[in-house]
This record gives sequence, C-alpha cells and structure tokens, in this order.
Amino acid sequence: MSQKKSPIVSWGIPIAVILAAVLTLILSGCGAGDTGKSTLQEMKLTEDNHQRLIKAVPPPRLTTSAERINIKRRLERWNDENKLSYIYLIDKGIIVANFVVKGKVSSVNSKLTTQQQIIEVKQTEIRNHTQVVESPALDGSYGTNGDAIFFFIANGAYVEWSGTYLLFDKPMTLSQKPLLLASDS
Repeated sequence: MSQKKSPIVSWGIPIAVILAAVLTLILSGCGAGDTGKSTLQEMKLTEDNHQRLIKAVPPPRLTTSAERINIKRRLERWNDENKLSYIYLIDKGIIVANFVVKGKVSSVNSKLTTQQQIIEVKQTEIRNHTQVVESPALDGSYGTNGDAIFFFIANGAYVEWSGTYLLFDKPMTLSQKPLLLASDS
C-alpha cells in the first residue's frame, strides 16, 4: 500500500523548514504579502542548492573519529587523582609561577550537581506548566565563580588562577625564571 507524499515533501523541502518559516512569518507580523512569498522562495532556493551540494559532494562515511579518540585519551589521561602534571602560569608573556599538580586542573565553575532544574509553575487553577531555572550550588549560592581554574599541588596546597597557563604531563625546561617561586613546605 503506497502512501501519498505531500507536494511540499516532493519539492525536497523538509516539513520542519516550512513550519519554521510559517512560524517566523506569524511571529514577525508578516502576512502572506510579498515579503512572505520571497522568504519562502529564498528558503526553497537555499534548500535546493544545499541538496544539490550534498549530492555533488556527499559527506564522508567515517569508520573512526580522531576527534573522539583524542577526547577519550584526554579523559583517560587526566581522570586520575594521583596523576602528576606540570603547570606554568603566564601573565603578559611572563611565567609567573610553575607547580607540580597532583590530580586534575579544574574550572572553578565545575559543579557536582546539575546546573538547571525543572520546576512546576502554577499558571491557573486548572493548568500548570514547567519551567527551567538555574539550580543553586550545593552551598546555596547562585551564579558563576568567575573565569578561573583551580588545582592542588603535590603538598596538598590549593591554587586558583584566572590567567593563561600551559599544562604538561612531563616537566619542561624553562628558558626564563618564574617571578614567583613557591616552596613545597
């Protein structure tokens, strides 16, 4: 049993594109005037051109992903609380300090719990709706913690830095002496 195809689908325009165009026209206050017609014509031309390009230069079917392999290797390498790494903190091209890091360098904005939550909002006596809101941090506060990283050095001391840095998993030889020399005591 064959199904009839919509004339819109036979043009090669996805239904989602048509619905988006109609919604855009309705929300922008445009009726079915010339602007609406030309917008639909341009959308069709764009979609037709894109379909032609997909056929002429199809995307490759990859058998593996170097990007995914790199991400996997990075996660495996740095997800070790005892891993030693070497960080060089830089300000205006000058090495301010360098440390041996034990564990992972993290963002001060990392969280242990979700950043958003869904709450139910009472709209009327009959209907309610849900809304996505920011979750508080575990300490009950809201917002970000700035743009910085933090880490723990080999002696357990906490370091936070809001500048540029280089991180290596092998020590590097410095060509300049750091401005700040920290002792591990």
